[in-house]
Amino acid sequence: MKRLLLLFPLFVGCAQQPSDLEQLKAYEGLYEGGGNSTLEIMASGFDTTLYAIIDEAKYPLSLISGDTFHNLQKIPVVFTRDAEGQVSGYQVGGQAFGRISDHTSKWELFPREELYENPEAYRYQPPEVTDDGLAVGDVQAAFEKPELIREMVVETIKGNYPDVHSILIMKDDELVLEEYFYGYDVNTPHQLRSATKSFLGALVGLTVDQALIPSEKEPLLPYFAERYPDLQNPAVKDAITIEDFLRYRNGLDCDNDNPESAGNETDMMRSSDWVKHTLDLPLVTEPGTTTLYCTGSALTMGSLVEIVTEQDIEDYARQHLFGPLGITNYQWTFEPNPKSINTFSQMYITPRDLVKLAKVYLDQGKWEGQQILSERWVQDSFQSEDGHYGYLWKHKYWVLDGKRYDSYMATGNGGQKINVWPELNMITVFTGGNYNSYALYGKSTPPNEMIPGFILKAGPK
Repeated sequence: MKRLLLLFPLFVGCAQQPSDLEQLKAYEGLYEGGGNSTLEIMASGFDTTLYAIIDEAKYPLSLISGDTFHNLQKIPVVFTRDAEGQVSGYQVGGQAFGRISDHTSKWELFPREELYENPEAYRYQPPEVTDDGLAVGDVQAAFEKPELIREMVVETIKGNYPDVHSILIMKDDELVLEEYFYGYDVNTPHQLRSATKSFLGALVGLTVDQALIPSEKEPLLPYFAERYPDLQNPAVKDAITIEDFLRYRNGLDCDNDNPESAGNETDMMRSSDWVKHTLDLPLVTEPGTTTLYCTGSALTMGSLVEIVTEQDIEDYARQHLFGPLGITNYQWTFEPNPKSINTFSQMYITPRDLVKLAKVYLDQGKWEGQQILSERWVQDSFQSEDGHYGYLWKHKYWVLDGKRYDSYMATGNGGQKINVWPELNMITVFTGGNYNSYALYGKSTPPNEMIPGFILKAGPK
């Protein structure tokens, strides 16, 4: 999801290297933001950089001179001072914002502050045994070259893979790596951004398993006829099925990667009802033929679950998915309309619980011997062409030394990567804060390098 870029474009900036950390600390504090929001300004002793922290994402600012900084768009961010010379606010884009206090939440800006001066002192420890149902093991038994797994962690501690918040690996039904950075820990629910969409697919599958929906092959629009009696061109769209939405092949003009698309996120978010906005879009291709990645498609699937279950999707998920898995430490409010502009209907879940959700798919729908999701649904969820989608899961593979490694991935902006590797009997989970990294820095998030460069090269046994 791209909402941070959309909501706070004025505060996105570039890295800097001023020499005086104390100079930067003068700007630290809690400030007013756009609308009723707030943001924090903090100086990092790790890389001597000033950051604007907005909704758990940090954006570096580039010092120009005096109290003037530049953001990525080269728009000046000018800090103002009071009569005593203390920083009192900032001005940007013709708007002025006040400093609320000089206190911050002490957001952790070091990957591992205790290892800042000596990252090589890191020592691998097997994950902790808890009562959450996950067995643990040792990385030595899971990989041919376990030293590469250690190297991956050390490089993250050094800051060479910035803003990776967690790395977890399950191999052969045992959690063999669990590492956290930047103050995150085992008890911290992490925002999933678009990785939420893959788990919406699981909830649709549960409604099919329970015969609340006879089949995903059925036409979609009749389910929304009562809620939206005035849909645009409904007869033209009669052929669109639920499956077409699950595979992002509904034929509607909804393409997140195309700013000219009528269904792009920016236009969708300006509407009063994001699902109706999506269903009202014109057809541009024959349903079932062309993949167009679209946030509105997944949100529509969430609304479908609420319609057929006649209950809030959060309650349904708690009863039939999270509850059976023992997942309790999470937050989720599903509102596909402007009320959710701060959460975008995304889930916040701990990385260990992400491993559990992925394991249901790896184990053909089972958890601790109980059939949570039908085996048929899991298999169909992973049926996809190279680089395309199954049921809201993306098919992702790498080729190393002539060998192909296939996975199915739930992915979200910032470096949220939950990969299921059926042939390797492996699950990898990354969470991170590299939001809008390609738009800002012209490069993909660290897991896209770390997975092939360390995990696959380490030789999963």
